[in-house]
Amino acid sequence: MNIELLGNTWLRFKQIHSCSIDRMLCSPKLRGDFIALAKKSVDCTDEEQLLWTLVSLRKNKKLSRN
Repeated sequence: MNIELLGNTWLRFKQIHSCSIDRMLCSPKLRGDFIALAKKSVDCTDEEQLLWTLVSLRKNKKLSRN
């Protein structure tokens, strides 16, 4: 999986939906929309891996605050 692409995909999604990672994770609609976008953008189709990697990026402060 390309971690940089996942981070960029999240930043694009965040700009469009104005939500945090936590809000996206807790909302079935937002989560589904993000997973669909990420599967198209990143070389990974495993939803759990996508979400855990995104959470790890956040926890390790690897995501831009913009």
